[in-house]
Amino acid sequence: MPRHVLLLLVLIACPLPAAAEEIKPADVRLLEGGEPFVEAFLARPGLTYEPEPVRLDRHGRRLAHVFSGALWLQRELVARGLAAVAPPLVSRERANALLRLERRARLSEPGLWMRSEARIVAAERARSVLDRFAIVEGRVLSVARGFRSNFVNFGEDWREDFTVYLKRGRISRAFPPGSLEGQRIRVRGWVYYSNGPAIDLADPLYLEAPGR
Repeated sequence: MPRHVLLLLVLIACPLPAAAEEIKPADVRLLEGGEPFVEAFLARPGLTYEPEPVRLDRHGRRLAHVFSGALWLQRELVARGLAAVAPPLVSRERANALLRLERRARLSEPGLWMRSEARIVAAERARSVLDRFAIVEGRVLSVARGFRSNFVNFGEDWREDFTVYLKRGRISRAFPPGSLEGQRIRVRGWVYYSNGPAIDLADPLYLEAPGR
Protein backbone atom coordinates (compact mmCIF):
# COMPACT_ATOMS: atom_id res chain seq x y z
CA MET A 1 0.00 0.00 0.00
CA PRO A 2 1.42 3.48 -0.87
CA ARG A 3 2.66 5.35 2.19
CA HIS A 4 0.42 8.37 1.57
CA VAL A 5 -2.74 6.28 1.89
CA LEU A 6 -1.86 4.67 5.21
CA LEU A 7 -4.65 5.08 7.72
CA LEU A 8 -3.13 6.45 10.91
CA LEU A 9 -5.17 4.90 13.67
CA VAL A 10 -2.36 3.68 15.93
CA LEU A 11 -1.19 6.34 18.29
CA ILE A 12 0.97 6.04 21.34
CA ALA A 13 2.05 3.04 23.30
CA CYS A 14 1.19 2.64 26.96
CA PRO A 15 3.22 3.77 28.83
CA LEU A 16 4.15 6.91 26.90
CA PRO A 17 6.80 6.37 24.22
CA ALA A 18 10.42 7.22 24.80
CA ALA A 19 11.05 8.30 21.21
CA ALA A 20 9.12 10.33 18.65
CA GLU A 21 9.48 7.47 16.15
CA GLU A 22 6.92 5.52 18.20
CA ILE A 23 4.18 8.17 17.74
CA LYS A 24 1.54 8.45 15.06
CA PRO A 25 -1.28 11.02 15.20
CA ALA A 26 -4.87 10.07 15.96
CA ASP A 27 -8.01 10.87 14.04
CA VAL A 28 -6.44 11.83 10.71
CA ARG A 29 -5.50 10.18 7.45
CA LEU A 30 -2.38 11.68 5.93
CA LEU A 31 -2.61 12.93 2.36
CA GLU A 32 0.32 13.22 -0.02
CA GLY A 33 2.81 15.74 1.30
CA GLY A 34 1.83 15.32 4.94
CA GLU A 35 4.69 13.11 6.08
CA PRO A 36 7.44 15.78 6.05
CA PHE A 37 5.27 18.03 8.22
CA VAL A 38 4.65 15.20 10.71
CA GLU A 39 8.35 14.33 10.85
CA ALA A 40 9.29 17.97 11.49
CA PHE A 41 6.60 18.35 14.16
CA LEU A 42 7.68 15.20 15.98
CA ALA A 43 11.27 16.45 16.01
CA ARG A 44 10.28 19.41 18.20
CA PRO A 45 11.50 19.29 21.80
CA GLY A 46 9.05 19.00 24.68
CA LEU A 47 6.15 17.28 22.94
CA THR A 48 3.17 16.43 25.11
CA TYR A 49 0.47 13.83 24.58
CA GLU A 50 -3.18 13.73 25.60
CA PRO A 51 -4.50 10.18 25.54
CA GLU A 52 -8.18 9.73 24.85
CA PRO A 53 -10.25 7.79 27.42
CA VAL A 54 -9.16 4.19 27.76
CA ARG A 55 -9.40 2.69 24.30
CA LEU A 56 -6.59 0.33 23.38
CA ASP A 57 -5.87 -1.46 20.14
CA ARG A 58 -4.88 -5.14 20.04
CA HIS A 59 -1.23 -4.17 20.62
CA GLY A 60 -2.04 -2.27 23.81
CA ARG A 61 -1.71 1.16 22.22
CA ARG A 62 -3.98 4.09 23.09
CA LEU A 63 -5.48 6.84 20.95
CA ALA A 64 -3.89 10.18 21.73
CA HIS A 65 -3.32 13.72 20.51
CA VAL A 66 0.12 15.25 20.07
CA PHE A 67 0.97 18.82 21.12
CA SER A 68 3.93 21.17 20.87
CA GLY A 69 3.05 23.99 23.21
CA ALA A 70 -0.31 25.34 21.99
CA LEU A 71 0.04 23.64 18.59
CA TRP A 72 -2.10 20.51 18.15
CA LEU A 73 -0.62 18.23 15.48
CA GLN A 74 -3.93 16.87 14.20
CA ARG A 75 -5.37 20.37 13.90
CA GLU A 76 -2.32 21.66 12.01
CA LEU A 77 -2.47 18.78 9.54
CA VAL A 78 -6.16 19.20 8.75
CA ALA A 79 -6.00 23.01 8.57
CA ARG A 80 -3.17 22.80 6.03
CA GLY A 81 -5.02 20.32 3.84
CA LEU A 82 -2.44 17.64 4.63
CA ALA A 83 -4.86 15.19 6.25
CA ALA A 84 -8.48 14.12 6.13
CA VAL A 85 -10.50 13.47 9.28
CA ALA A 86 -10.92 9.72 9.74
CA PRO A 87 -12.40 7.34 12.30
CA PRO A 88 -12.03 6.71 15.12
CA LEU A 89 -12.79 9.94 16.91
CA VAL A 90 -13.50 9.70 20.62
CA SER A 91 -14.07 13.29 21.71
CA ARG A 92 -17.06 14.86 19.91
CA GLU A 93 -15.75 18.36 20.64
CA ARG A 94 -12.47 17.58 18.91
CA ALA A 95 -14.26 15.73 16.12
CA ASN A 96 -16.42 18.74 15.32
CA ALA A 97 -13.41 21.07 15.43
CA LEU A 98 -11.46 18.93 12.97
CA LEU A 99 -14.41 18.50 10.61
CA ARG A 100 -14.96 22.27 10.52
CA LEU A 101 -11.29 22.78 9.70
CA GLU A 102 -11.45 20.19 6.94
CA ARG A 103 -14.44 21.91 5.30
CA ARG A 104 -12.58 25.23 5.47
CA ALA A 105 -9.43 23.67 4.00
CA ARG A 106 -11.42 22.23 1.08
CA LEU A 107 -12.59 25.73 0.20
CA SER A 108 -9.31 27.57 0.76
CA GLU A 109 -6.99 24.95 -0.75
CA PRO A 110 -9.11 23.26 -3.43
CA GLY A 111 -6.06 22.04 -5.35
CA LEU A 112 -4.95 19.88 -2.42
CA TRP A 113 -8.38 18.25 -2.25
CA MET A 114 -8.51 17.41 -5.96
CA ARG A 115 -5.83 14.74 -5.57
CA SER A 116 -7.05 11.21 -6.16
CA GLU A 117 -6.65 10.02 -2.56
CA ALA A 118 -8.59 13.00 -1.16
CA ARG A 119 -11.29 13.57 -3.78
CA ILE A 120 -14.91 12.98 -2.78
CA VAL A 121 -16.17 9.91 -4.64
CA ALA A 122 -19.64 9.68 -6.21
CA ALA A 123 -21.71 6.82 -4.79
CA GLU A 124 -22.02 5.19 -8.22
CA ARG A 125 -18.21 5.02 -8.37
CA ALA A 126 -17.69 3.64 -4.85
CA ARG A 127 -16.58 0.28 -6.27
CA SER A 128 -13.40 2.05 -7.48
CA VAL A 129 -12.31 2.70 -3.87
CA LEU A 130 -12.84 -0.75 -2.38
CA ASP A 131 -10.46 -1.64 0.45
CA ARG A 132 -9.47 1.92 1.29
CA PHE A 133 -10.67 4.89 3.30
CA ALA A 134 -12.85 7.24 1.25
CA ILE A 135 -15.38 10.05 1.46
CA VAL A 136 -18.43 9.07 -0.62
CA GLU A 137 -21.36 11.28 -1.66
CA GLY A 138 -24.67 10.49 -3.33
CA ARG A 139 -28.46 10.71 -3.14
CA VAL A 140 -30.26 8.21 -0.91
CA LEU A 141 -32.85 6.16 -2.78
CA SER A 142 -34.24 4.20 0.17
CA VAL A 143 -33.59 3.08 3.74
CA ALA A 144 -34.42 -0.48 4.79
CA ARG A 145 -34.71 -1.71 8.35
CA GLY A 146 -32.70 -4.74 9.43
CA PHE A 147 -32.29 -6.71 12.64
CA ARG A 148 -28.83 -5.35 13.49
CA SER A 149 -28.57 -2.37 11.13
CA ASN A 150 -30.54 -0.06 8.90
CA PHE A 151 -29.41 -0.10 5.27
CA VAL A 152 -29.06 3.18 3.36
CA ASN A 153 -29.33 2.33 -0.35
CA PHE A 154 -28.12 4.52 -3.21
CA GLY A 155 -29.48 2.47 -6.13
CA GLU A 156 -32.23 0.13 -7.27
CA ASP A 157 -30.18 -3.05 -6.87
CA TRP A 158 -29.05 -3.37 -3.26
CA ARG A 159 -26.91 -6.39 -4.22
CA GLU A 160 -24.64 -4.22 -6.38
CA ASP A 161 -25.00 -0.58 -5.38
CA PHE A 162 -23.30 1.41 -2.62
CA THR A 163 -24.76 0.90 0.86
CA VAL A 164 -24.20 2.59 4.22
CA TYR A 165 -24.88 0.45 7.29
CA LEU A 166 -26.30 2.22 10.34
CA LYS A 167 -25.99 -0.04 13.38
CA ARG A 168 -29.15 -0.23 15.46
CA GLY A 169 -28.95 1.94 18.55
CA ARG A 170 -27.38 5.37 18.80
CA ILE A 171 -26.43 5.65 15.12
CA SER A 172 -29.77 4.47 13.75
CA ARG A 173 -31.64 6.72 16.18
CA ALA A 174 -29.70 9.72 14.87
CA PHE A 175 -31.06 9.09 11.36
CA PRO A 176 -34.68 7.86 11.31
CA PRO A 177 -35.28 6.09 7.96
CA GLY A 178 -37.65 8.72 6.56
CA SER A 179 -35.21 11.55 7.30
CA LEU A 180 -32.60 10.36 4.78
CA GLU A 181 -34.65 9.23 1.79
CA GLY A 182 -34.13 11.58 -1.15
CA GLN A 183 -31.33 13.45 0.65
CA ARG A 184 -27.86 13.98 -0.82
CA ILE A 185 -25.46 12.84 1.89
CA ARG A 186 -21.71 12.41 2.37
CA VAL A 187 -20.17 9.63 4.46
CA ARG A 188 -16.61 8.65 5.28
CA GLY A 189 -15.05 5.39 6.34
CA TRP A 190 -13.44 2.18 5.11
CA VAL A 191 -15.08 0.92 1.91
CA TYR A 192 -15.44 -2.86 1.79
CA TYR A 193 -17.46 -5.33 -0.27
CA SER A 194 -20.80 -6.61 1.05
CA ASN A 195 -23.29 -7.07 -1.80
CA GLY A 196 -21.58 -4.13 -3.48
CA PRO A 197 -19.36 -1.43 -1.92
CA ALA A 198 -20.34 -0.51 1.64
CA ILE A 199 -19.36 1.60 4.64
CA ASP A 200 -20.23 0.95 8.29
CA LEU A 201 -20.96 4.37 9.75
CA ALA A 202 -18.69 4.71 12.78
CA ASP A 203 -20.37 7.77 14.29
CA PRO A 204 -23.24 10.11 13.34
CA LEU A 205 -20.62 12.85 12.85
CA TYR A 206 -19.36 11.03 9.74
CA LEU A 207 -22.64 11.46 7.87
CA GLU A 208 -23.15 14.96 6.46
CA ALA A 209 -25.86 16.51 4.32
CA PRO A 210 -23.91 19.06 2.20
CA GLY A 211 -27.03 20.76 0.87
CA ARG A 212 -28.49 21.60 4.28
